Amino acid sequence: MSKLLARAKVKYKNALNDYYQLSLDDAYVDDCCYNLQQCIEYCLKYIVELNGENYIENHDVRAQLNKLKELDVKLPFEEEIRKNASLLNSWEAESRYNDDFIALVEDINDIKELANRIIEYSDSLVQIK
Repeated sequence: MSKLLARAKVKYKNALNDYYQLSLDDAYVDDCCYNLQQCIEYCLKYIVELNGENYIENHDVRAQLNKLKELDVKLPFEEEIRKNASLLNSWEAESRYNDDFIALVEDINDIKELANRIIEYSDSLVQIK
C-alpha cells in the first residue's frame, strides 16, 4: 500500500476517534476537522501518484483536483469535493492555529462521509492497478 494511502487511513481513524468525543471539548472538533482534511488531501495525492505524476506540494485540495483534471482522471465524487474545497482548505490551517475556530457538526458529518467514500474508492484503485 502507498504511504499516502496508509496516512489517509490513519488520519481517518484519528478523525473517527475525535468524532466520537466532539461533545467533550473543542480540541476534538479542531483535531477531527484537521484529520478529515488531511485524509482527503492524502487520498487525492495518492490518486495523482497512481496516475504516474507528482502531486502538487501544498495543502490545497483544489490544486490536487486540478492536477487530476489535467490528467483526465474523473472521480465519482469530484463535484462534492470541489463544493467543499474552501471549507477543507480552511480546516487545514484554521483548526490548528485559530483559537476562534468553529465548525458546524453538519459539515463534519458530511466531510466524514466524503472521506470514507474517498478512502473506499482509493482502496478499489489499489485492487485495479
